[in-house]
Amino acid sequence: MLIVCAGLPSLVAELRTPLGRHAAPQALRVAVRHPHVTAGEISLEDPRLVQVSLERKTGIDFGCDITLRWPYVLSLVQGGSAERSGLVRPGDQLIQVAGESVVGEEIGKVMEMMAAVSGAEIDLLFFRGSREQLRELAGASDRAQTVSVTVQRPGKADVKFDVPYGANLRDELTARKINCYQSITRWTNCNGKQLCGTCIVNVASGIDLCTRRSLDEASTLRENPETYKLACITNVYGDVVVQLMPKIGAAQWTR
Repeated sequence: MLIVCAGLPSLVAELRTPLGRHAAPQALRVAVRHPHVTAGEISLEDPRLVQVSLERKTGIDFGCDITLRWPYVLSLVQGGSAERSGLVRPGDQLIQVAGESVVGEEIGKVMEMMAAVSGAEIDLLFFRGSREQLRELAGASDRAQTVSVTVQRPGKADVKFDVPYGANLRDELTARKINCYQSITRWTNCNGKQLCGTCIVNVASGIDLCTRRSLDEASTLRENPETYKLACITNVYGDVVVQLMPKIGAAQWTR
């Protein structure tokens, strides 16, 4: 899944010193805006760092991963500022906006940060390498991490268990014989293929740590609160509290 954001294109670009116009320290602190990771350092002499100063219309289309985080250059607008600079390439990982870390940040938040920068130009710092390299550099070894899921069910005691970082919610519930389906779809569901639209849960806490709603999911869950999700297409990236059998809107059953 790719999310493309037309990012504030521009007319002029120039290479700066590794941290912009001011004297720089010997290393750049890579602060990760993501749960369960630490911060690392990268030498300012690392050839994988690319800093440019662009006008506010950058001529960059940004992409991100399935979690809507880890912004990177998806493509360059033909004839736009970034392309004409010759400094920015597709695949470059965005790690700073105006000196502030955006490593692992949500793409929507990054666009807001870029829009909030004052002045005619915007300083961007990129890491020219793979996302895995950047994760390792930043200490984002999330494959080895676990997160907790607390399940609340009507008339029953809460259940709490750990799952791998990024685990699929329906799969984890089903593996523990916890039913997330309403009515007879407990036995007649689509087996996690996003066809029946009945594995509805309410993420009472931690909705921002789950995959965001897709367009199809939003259509399926119309007239329901924003915290409602289909468990079969919900991956968790932090500690969450999930309520099963939530009250649903009438439109849900008219699909």
